[in-house]
Amino acid sequence: MHQRSLARRLAPLSLALGLVWASTGGAQAPEPAPAPASFQVLAEQVAALFPVVQTEVVDVSGDRVTLAAGRREGVRRGLALAAFREGRELYHPTTKQLLGRTEETLARLRVVEAHEAYAVATVVGSPERPIRAGDRARTSSDKLRLTMVSLASGVRPGVVEAATDALAKELERTGRVQVLFGDRIALWLAEQRISAEEFLDGKGVREAGERFALADLLAVRFVLAQGKPFMDIRLFAGAPDAAGLRQALFVPSAVRAPVAQPFSTGGTGNVQARKRSLLERLLSGNLAPNEYSAAAASIPLRSLATFPFVVTSMDVAVSPADGVPRMVLTDGRRVFVYRVTPEKLEPEWTHDKLMVGSILSVQFADLDRDKVLDVVVNRQDVQAGMFSYILTGRDGRPQTMVKDIPLLLLAMDETGEGLPRVLWGHPQDRDTFFRRGAATRYTLRDDDIAADGYATVNSTLRLTGATFAAVGKGERVVAFIDEHNRLKVTSPQGEELWRSLAVVGGGIAQAHYQVVVTPTIVDKFVKMEPRPLAVDLDGDGIQEIVVPVNENDAGQMAVVFKGPTGFRIQVVSSGLQGMVTGLGAIPGDGNPSLIAAVVQRTGFWGKQGSTQIIMTLPSE
Repeated sequence: MHQRSLARRLAPLSLALGLVWASTGGAQAPEPAPAPASFQVLAEQVAALFPVVQTEVVDVSGDRVTLAAGRREGVRRGLALAAFREGRELYHPTTKQLLGRTEETLARLRVVEAHEAYAVATVVGSPERPIRAGDRARTSSDKLRLTMVSLASGVRPGVVEAATDALAKELERTGRVQVLFGDRIALWLAEQRISAEEFLDGKGVREAGERFALADLLAVRFVLAQGKPFMDIRLFAGAPDAAGLRQALFVPSAVRAPVAQPFSTGGTGNVQARKRSLLERLLSGNLAPNEYSAAAASIPLRSLATFPFVVTSMDVAVSPADGVPRMVLTDGRRVFVYRVTPEKLEPEWTHDKLMVGSILSVQFADLDRDKVLDVVVNRQDVQAGMFSYILTGRDGRPQTMVKDIPLLLLAMDETGEGLPRVLWGHPQDRDTFFRRGAATRYTLRDDDIAADGYATVNSTLRLTGATFAAVGKGERVVAFIDEHNRLKVTSPQGEELWRSLAVVGGGIAQAHYQVVVTPTIVDKFVKMEPRPLAVDLDGDGIQEIVVPVNENDAGQMAVVFKGPTGFRIQVVSSGLQGMVTGLGAIPGDGNPSLIAAVVQRTGFWGKQGSTQIIMTLPSE
């Protein structure tokens, strides 16, 4: 009686708790979606190349071993086996049960010919014992380590990461392989200047296998085909001269870049809309919508101007004197300065004095601290060498502050004041043009610049494509593009902190110099790199690094930011075809405006073309 009464009193409470549990998301999370069918088929094809086989040795001739198993048992060229010899029988001492036979390892084998009913293998290395007919051979029943390397060009990193992760999980689901990621191989390929296409054709596969001790390698190349991400796949399984599996497919539509959500909330429910920072909008999608991902967040753009010439260098800064943003750009011969308004560019002054050589770069600075923007111009001639100069503006006209400086100069903001106040420089090296890891500090004194000690830099830094950035509270770093077109982040003392695997940078301006190689003179060219942009994209007081990616003239940029696990990089597209030769920013409260010079080249040598100046709008 008492128990029934207690049950009646608890029933309404149980019902209420159940309703609360159901309404607050207490139900189990939905099961993850199955892998795309094409990935399942591909994983089974890969697993089929690693069968569990045990067979007998039927003939031995020199180092050629004939096995009594062939293609119908799953044996294929490149399959690895271990030869062994069975000995006496082993019995359990108590139960007298037969446990098996003793085994003596003889040698490692690699199949070189696979026929229908038999196969021929060769001995790998030096055998421990001679092999003879009647011995046995088998593959390992353990999971095989399969190294997977992803090589991308023009495909969003989020899609590449999602597709790679989905394929790796499906491969491990077969239970036959354990996937290892070969990011270091991608870095090595870049250093060896081996393209992804050449690597899939077999170039450098053997060398990579020897260098990184690889047994089996799965190479996946991501490219854009018909506007969609496409995967070209090769499996090098013990036979580095030829791929054991060739497959090609579009990235399944079910594979999408992961969308970040707060850890404490789910993906449903009434969420109050909020204004997103420019960083969030950049990382969540391209600057303009594209065919493949119509759901990607788009960022409104505005075209400020179109120039009928190629802009080889550009910089943007806000003048301390009047708070008006200004832009400086060059076509290699002239220097133009404009005031930037939300609608258009307003000309302020032009320096078009006829001079020999060509302009390599232009950059804003405030070297005399008069709050008027100065322009540091690097100019070089094949015969005269470097003769840089510094300009400023007075009453709408250019004035030369310092001329005929025999140095390659780079203006740097060492203290984080917002504008460069110091110059790093060095003379042109007669053999390599750049002097890697060497820079002298210069400051403006009267009508000349004077040395002020040495700058402590990384041993690979060149005076092009470099900037300071504040990536943490009180933490400043130097970010620069190295000679292999990787973005490197170092401490102010020169210690390397991070280096990108993705290719970045790529400029149009070139320095032309000559090297005497007796008895001739050899003309050499070296490209100048666009300067990375350090800008706070989300209003948290910490700067992100934006750098052009001009590998395929696709109008792309890479955003580098520091997260809880270190530096990360993500590539975004401007939606315009062309090279991004300059980047700048107009600061805003979590929503700065980015400005980019996008060059569309024409002509056989790509020296002609036009330039569009585009700007992101500060709000959605």
